[in-house]
Amino acid sequence: MDKNYLTIVEKILNIKFRNKDFLEKALTHKSITKISVSNNERLEFIGDRVLGLVIATKLSSLYPGDVEGSLDKKLASLVNKDTCSQIIEKLNLGKYILLSASQQKNKIGHKKIYGDLCESLIGAVYLDKGFSEASKFVLSLWRENLKSSSIVEVDSKTQLQEYSLKFYKALPIYKNLSNKGPSHKPSFKISVKITNSKLFTGEGNSKKKAQQLAASKLLKFLNV
Repeated sequence: MDKNYLTIVEKILNIKFRNKDFLEKALTHKSITKISVSNNERLEFIGDRVLGLVIATKLSSLYPGDVEGSLDKKLASLVNKDTCSQIIEKLNLGKYILLSASQQKNKIGHKKIYGDLCESLIGAVYLDKGFSEASKFVLSLWRENLKSSSIVEVDSKTQLQEYSLKFYKALPIYKNLSNKGPSHKPSFKISVKITNSKLFTGEGNSKKKAQQLAASKLLKFLNV
C-alpha cells in the first residue's frame, strides 16, 4: 500500500502524527507480521487502558449520583469490542488496515480486527501526543455514544452473574468444552451452570459469544 494512505488516515482522524511509525504500526495487523513490536498488538494493549480511563473519568463526571455498579455497566457497554468496531466502521477505516490475504477474506473476524484497530489508534495517539490529546481524541470519537450512555442494556452474562450472586453468593461456572476450526474461523463451545442448575451450552465464533449464548439459555430456563 502506498505510504500516502497514512496521510489519508490522518485527515480522517483529524490528527497529525509527529512520528508516523506509531500510525503505521496501529494499522498493521499481526497476520502481516508476528513480531509484536512491528504490529498493533502492543498499541492495542495501551489503547485499551487509555480508553477505559478516559471513558470511566467522563462517566463519573456525567453521572455523579450513580453507584459503582451502574457506572461499571455503562463503561462496559461503551468500551467493548463491538462499540470500538462500530467507531472504525463509521470512519470507514477498514480498507486501510494491513492484513494478510487470508484475513482479508475472513469477514466474520473483521469485527474484532476493527475493535483492535480502534484501541491501537488510541494507543498510537497517546504515545505520540500524550494523555491530554489522547483524551480529546477519544471523547471526540465517543461523543454520540456518550449521549446515549444513560440507556444501558445489560448483557446475559452480566445478568446471570448478578442473579447467581444475589441468590447463591457464588459466580456462574463456565467451562471451555471445545475449540474447533481454523484460526481465521474458529468455533467455541462453552458450558455454564450455577448452584442447583443444569448445564447449558453455547457455541459461537468467539468465547464471549459462546458464553453469552450459554448464559442466555440458562436465564431463559430460570425465567429471569
